[in-house]
Formats: sequence, C-alpha cells, structure tokens
Amino acid sequence: MLYHIPYFQKVMMKLRKPYCTATIWSSGKITLTGNCSEADGKKSARRIARVLQKLGFKVHFHQFQVVNVLGTCRLPFAIRINQFSEQHPKSASYEPEIHPAVTYRIKSPKATLKIFSTGSITVTAPSVENIDHAINHIYPLVEPFKVQVVEEKPKKEIKKKQEAIVIRDQIDYDSEEDMLDDDEEEWESELSDDDDL
Repeated sequence: MLYHIPYFQKVMMKLRKPYCTATIWSSGKITLTGNCSEADGKKSARRIARVLQKLGFKVHFHQFQVVNVLGTCRLPFAIRINQFSEQHPKSASYEPEIHPAVTYRIKSPKATLKIFSTGSITVTAPSVENIDHAINHIYPLVEPFKVQVVEEKPKKEIKKKQEAIVIRDQIDYDSEEDMLDDDEEEWESELSDDDDL
C-alpha cells in the first residue's frame, strides 16, 4: 500500500490476482484500474472491501459500475493522419508536437479514439459496445487515407533460403575434406616410395 499525505488524501493498493490497482479515497470512494473484464473488476472490488472490513471499517459493497473501457486494434494498412485530420477538422485534432496520434471524438455513441500513422487505434469508451460502434464508425473514414505497406517476405521462404545456404556450405565443406583426404593419400604414397628407396 502507498499513502501520499502531502498530495492527495488517498491510499493506493495493488492486487496480484486479479491484477489491478485500487485508489481508496478518504470519502469512501474506490476506483479500480487494470482489470481485463467486468467480472474481474467486481471480484477485485469485493477483495478490497474485505480487506477494509478486516481492518475494522464498516464497509458496504454497492454502486459498482464500469466507467471506462480501453480497447486497441491494428488496421492492415498505415494511415496518412495529417490529411485525415485536415479532412475532418470538427471531430479530429492533430498536434504532432504534443502527441503523435490524431484524437478523434465521437459524440454518439460516446468514444475517444487515438489514431496512429502505423494503423494502430486506441479507443476509450464507457462500454465494450461503444468501442465496437466506434471501430465500425472510423474504418470507412480512414480507409481513403490508407498507405500500402511493403509486404515482408514470409518466414517460410526465409527459412528455405537459410537451409539452402547451410546445405551449400556443407557441400563445400565436404568437398574440402575430400580434397584433404586425397592430399593425405598422395603424401602417404610418396613416403612409402621413399622408404622403398
């Protein structure tokens, strides 16, 4: 646990399983971050309530709600975010000196998107359904600004080439050994001829 008196009247508590960070305020409000599902969030909140109960506080578990959900996705193409932000000035804002992504806000359903030039999109919304709607909404808008990425060679082809190089080196090595064996045989035959003399 961490307690910061000079800054805020709060205690920060971390759980390992399910992994999350809880902020316990002096007013009795508790906020949780880091959970991967609503079920994990509820389980974490109950565990923290139990810890406070064991410490002697009168705790009642109520008013549990999911306030924010974070989702990410990766599009199969890069995006010209500069042109995209110029085309949608009302909803999109792009300040490269502050943040490398375009901030796009959707009013209904409520969601905030961070669109990166690599094609990666981070969505923050009150629910998972809003994230789905936001992705479906933004895809046709960014598609006209896509940049075709140069396709990398498949790993199988690279592996085949590496195997071919290894086999070729092995053949060369074997041929060098054969040459050495032939030289040794000639040298031994010359020695035997000298002994006869």
